[in-house]
Amino acid sequence: IMDLVETSVDIWMSWSREKSLLQPLWDSLRLNYTDYLRSPLFPIVLTVSSYFVFCIPFLLCDIMGDKWPWVQQFKIQPSRRPTASALLHCAGVTLYNHVFLVLPASVAQWVWRPPADLPDQAPSLLELIAGVIGNLLLFDLQYFIWHLLHHRIRWLYVTFHAIHHNYSSPFALATQCLGGWELVTVGFWTTLNPVILRCHLFTTWAFMVLHVYVSIEDHCGYDFPWSTSRLIPFGIYGGPSKHDVHHQKPNTNFAPHFSHWDKIFGTHADFSFSSATKETKRF
Repeated sequence: IMDLVETSVDIWMSWSREKSLLQPLWDSLRLNYTDYLRSPLFPIVLTVSSYFVFCIPFLLCDIMGDKWPWVQQFKIQPSRRPTASALLHCAGVTLYNHVFLVLPASVAQWVWRPPADLPDQAPSLLELIAGVIGNLLLFDLQYFIWHLLHHRIRWLYVTFHAIHHNYSSPFALATQCLGGWELVTVGFWTTLNPVILRCHLFTTWAFMVLHVYVSIEDHCGYDFPWSTSRLIPFGIYGGPSKHDVHHQKPNTNFAPHFSHWDKIFGTHADFSFSSATKETKRF
């Protein structure tokens, strides 16, 4: 029976690949841009450009402020907006980390593990969706453990993570305002997890871009009706309001995306919790 099931799954997966809606797009990419896609710089260009592009709409919301009252009604902390110096500081830290840490690490990885040829077949749409969700769930567990330890152990917090909590009212550009150790750790998991899950390159890139977006959304400071946490039912996804609570109450909501780990370990806090007196203890 198990052999029959496995054979049926293999046949169905093979058929789904042949009928993949993504095949024309993948063929266009691999036939016309092979050298760019195989470059060790491509993941950096993809993620950094995505980061700043995704930040722009939220940055405009902060800059326009009360001139856009229809937007400000969704501001989680309406009385607090990032200053120009804070925006420039976060942008500078992000660029510095990518130029002096991520770029050398990517080049070293390319020397150590030369890029493979691009596969002919595109992933099926189901494979892409499953791969992206699997990567998000795996990263959620990894970062939850890392994040919890860096808040519970004073030396780790002060040495590596404190820079990210300079701002108790988060904003989009604060997403990657990180210490070098944290950025390297996050980048390591983001790169390794698709390998562990044996994802197609297209799935890997889709995960990277989506991961950048949801991370920015978590820090944007706005809880819009179209926020990911409002689109995913049953409160299983945290979103900007939950992460805003973490920046105000740093001993809560350690998971970067989903809510289940915080609920299991008793560190979950709803948004209403942020209306209480602000907690100053951070580790």
